[in-house]
Amino acid sequence: MKSSVALHLVDVLRDFGVNVVFGIPGGAISPLYDALLERPDIRIITTKHETNAAFLAIGYAMATGRPGVVITTAGPGITNALTGMASAYYEGMPVVHIAGEVARSAFGRGALQEGSSAGLDAVAIMRRVTKMSVCISHPGPAASVLHKALTTAFSGRRGPVFVTLPLDVATERLDPQPLAGHERTTYEIDEDSTRRALELLERASRPLILAGSGTRDLASRRALRRLAEHVGSPVCVTTKGKGVFPEDHPLYLGVTGFGGHDSVGHYLESGVDVMLVVGSGLNDFATNAWSPLLRANRAFIQIDIDDAQLGKNYAIDMGLVGPADRVITHMLEHREEGRTPTMTAADPPLAVQPIRPSPTGKLTTMDVVTTMNEVCPRDAVFTADMGEHLGVALHYLKVREQGDFFTCLGFGSMGSGINAAIGFQLGAPQRRTFAVCGDGGFLMYGTELATAVQHRLGTTFVIINDSRLNMVHHGHVGLFGRTPDFTTPLVDFAMLAKSMGAEGHVIETREQLVRGLEVRDGPVVLDVRIDADVRLMGNQRVAALKQFKAGDHR
Repeated sequence: MKSSVALHLVDVLRDFGVNVVFGIPGGAISPLYDALLERPDIRIITTKHETNAAFLAIGYAMATGRPGVVITTAGPGITNALTGMASAYYEGMPVVHIAGEVARSAFGRGALQEGSSAGLDAVAIMRRVTKMSVCISHPGPAASVLHKALTTAFSGRRGPVFVTLPLDVATERLDPQPLAGHERTTYEIDEDSTRRALELLERASRPLILAGSGTRDLASRRALRRLAEHVGSPVCVTTKGKGVFPEDHPLYLGVTGFGGHDSVGHYLESGVDVMLVVGSGLNDFATNAWSPLLRANRAFIQIDIDDAQLGKNYAIDMGLVGPADRVITHMLEHREEGRTPTMTAADPPLAVQPIRPSPTGKLTTMDVVTTMNEVCPRDAVFTADMGEHLGVALHYLKVREQGDFFTCLGFGSMGSGINAAIGFQLGAPQRRTFAVCGDGGFLMYGTELATAVQHRLGTTFVIINDSRLNMVHHGHVGLFGRTPDFTTPLVDFAMLAKSMGAEGHVIETREQLVRGLEVRDGPVVLDVRIDADVRLMGNQRVAALKQFKAGDHR
C-alpha cells in the first residue's frame, strides 16, 4: 500500500538501527513527526534547543555506534543546529540532520523560513560542516537519498550529513521502494608498510606512541594496547584522545598539549628515535601550538583513516591509511615472537602537578577532579565542557580501562560537554555520566537539564561555579595585562535544578562533594563553589595565542 514519503524515510532510519531521534518540531517538519507515530519503537526526545539536539546526538552516537539523528524545522531550526553540526563534523561523529523545508511551489517567493537556493540556501550553509548536504527535491528517490546520506555518514572518516525535506515532498504518497544492500568503505592495507612500521618500533630504543581520538572505538583501543605492550613503547594521548589508553597502565605517559603533563615534555626533550601517531591530525591544542619537540630522529610514522591528515602538520617518513584497529592489527601480524619489550613502564612515569590548596580555604577545581577520581565508578563516563576546568580535567582526571572521556575540542563549543553527557547517558543507561562544566556554559546551554529530568537520565553535572568566565578572564590578563569585567551574578544552580525537578546541592566542602558524587537515580546538579584564582600552572592556551599576536610570531 502507498504511504507518505515521510514514513518511507522513517523506515530507512529504522533499517539503519535508529531507535532515538532528537529535535524540536515545527510546521515544515510536521509530516516526519507524524510518521514517527506510526513507528513507536523510535523514541522521540524533544530538546530545548536545536544545537543541544546535535550535542545529544553526538553523545548518543559515541555511546551506541548508531547514527545520532536530529530533526528540526526550517529556517531557525537549521541555523540553531549549525554549531552542533559543526562540532559533529570536527569530532567525526555520524549525526544525521533532517530538516523541514517549505513546499516547492513557494521556492523563491519569500515564504516564511524558506531555505531554498533562492532564499536562505540551507543546503549551501550546511555544506561546509557536513560530508553531504542535499535537498530531497522529488518524492521518487527520497528513500534512496536518505540511504545514501546515512551511508556517507559512516564511510571513511565518519561525520555528519544534512538533508532538507520540502513539505509537499514529505506528504506525497508512494508505493514501498525497498532497498537491498549497503555500501561499504574498504581499505587495502599495505603489508610491506605495516611490516616496516612494526620493525621500526621493535628496533627503537626510544619509541613513542601518540594516540588521538581516532582510536576511541573499543577495537582500536585494544589494538593500541597490544601494540604498546609488544614493542614496549610509552603512550601519550592528545587532548581529544584522553581515555583511549588506560591511565593506570604503567606505559601511560600522559596528555600532550593543552592541560598536558610534564612527563611527556621531558620524554620528548630526551629524544625519540621512532614516533607513531595514531588517529590525530595534530592540531594546535594537541601539540602546544605545533611544538617542535614533536619529532623523531629516525622515523615519524602516522596512521589515519583520512589520508588528508597525513603530513598535514608535521613531516612524516611513513603514512599508513586506514582505520586504526585494522592497520595496527596488520602490523601485529608481523610481530617478532618472544621479543623483549623496550620498556615495561614509562620512564619518566606520569607526572601530575602538586595540588595547591586555596589560601581562602575554599575548594579548588583540582580538589574537585581528584575527589572524582576517588569516588566515581571505574566505568564512569566523563565529559568536559569548554573553560578553565577543561585543562584541570585533562591533567588530573584518571580514566581507567573501563571508563570513557569525551570533550568536543575539534570545534570547542561551550555547552557541547554538558549535552553530550546527556546523549551518552541515553545511549548507555547502565553507566553513569559525569559532566564537568562551568557556570558560564551551564547558563548558556544547561536548559537541557529539563530533558534529562523528563527522561530520568542519570547524569551528574559538576558545575565549577566561580561567577565569571574564568578562562577568558585569565587569558586577557595573560595576553594584555588587563581584562574587561567577565563576572556574572552568583547563580544558585542547585535551586535552578530543583525548579526543573532535578536533585541539586550547593557544594562548599570535600565532604559535601563526596556525598554529592554518590550515584543516584535521575540527574543531579552539584553547584561547586571554588576559588577561581587557584589554577593549573602554565597556560598553554595563552602561549598559543601569544604566538599569533602581531610582531610575536615568526
